[in-house]
Amino acid sequence: MSTLYPNFPLLSLPIAAGLAYAPHFIKALIVVNATKRWNNNLSLVRFTDIRAYILVNPRGQIERVESKLSASAAAMAKRAESAHSNGMETLPIFYGAVLAALHAGISRDFVTYYSGMFLVTRAMYNVIYILNTDRITALARSTVWGAGIYSCMRLFLAAASTKRY
Repeated sequence: MSTLYPNFPLLSLPIAAGLAYAPHFIKALIVVNATKRWNNNLSLVRFTDIRAYILVNPRGQIERVESKLSASAAAMAKRAESAHSNGMETLPIFYGAVLAALHAGISRDFVTYYSGMFLVTRAMYNVIYILNTDRITALARSTVWGAGIYSCMRLFLAAASTKRY
């Protein structure tokens, strides 16, 4: 893969950001599909009140429309929101790992492999988390998350063990 995309490790950074934001948009699709409406704050306030309302509680979207959603749609939207939050929490770890490995001069093939592994695990994590309804699937989600964090730690350890410094 490194010959096809020689800068894949750097390309993986915006791809990872896209994977972190994907559940946010999936949540929006769930809400729109269930309520058949959309506005930027998903509330029932007058237009003149929107700016103040968004500033007061911009992250309370699910709570504001939960009564209009079926129980399964509300649960799925909450899981999508949680997957998005987790993606945002792991993004700096991944960015740091890739940039540290590249800065330390670790081989492109090595960095490509582990950055690719992270992207695959993030995509799997999102799907598993959003569709999860039982403990077995939750265990699979945690295992996939662990594999993604492992790929980051592998990059950090490779960077830390270089003789370059």
